[in-house]
Amino acid sequence: MNQDTLLLRQVHPSFVQADSISSQAFSITSQVFKPTPKDEGKLSVYNGQKFTAEGSYHHFIATNPNGSIGVLGVTSNECDTEALPCVEDNNPFDGHATIDFNGLSNNQVDKKAKKLKALALNRGWLYKQN
Repeated sequence: MNQDTLLLRQVHPSFVQADSISSQAFSITSQVFKPTPKDEGKLSVYNGQKFTAEGSYHHFIATNPNGSIGVLGVTSNECDTEALPCVEDNNPFDGHATIDFNGLSNNQVDKKAKKLKALALNRGWLYKQN
């Protein structure tokens, strides 16, 4: 991945209020996306060099039929600017990556999640279910 790589994030329907995205779309503290101990504080995203936004959506809903209404994205550089390391780990599939929130307080996680949300919303929906 390079600095301009889009990191594609699936948006759960419960994170949309009147077609507006809540900050929980990028928050690891939400109930739906709350990491389990095995997740180690890392937010799952798709590597935009290996998946289109639409392709990531269809890949995701193949195993999570009601788990996404669309895709937002931030770049690797935007995450780096927020001191959030991004790593393509290819686990559990080729093209899987993570945004690492480890070592942050809950307050810092909330602030960084809001910043990522703002960046993603500025870019707009990359793919949205009809």
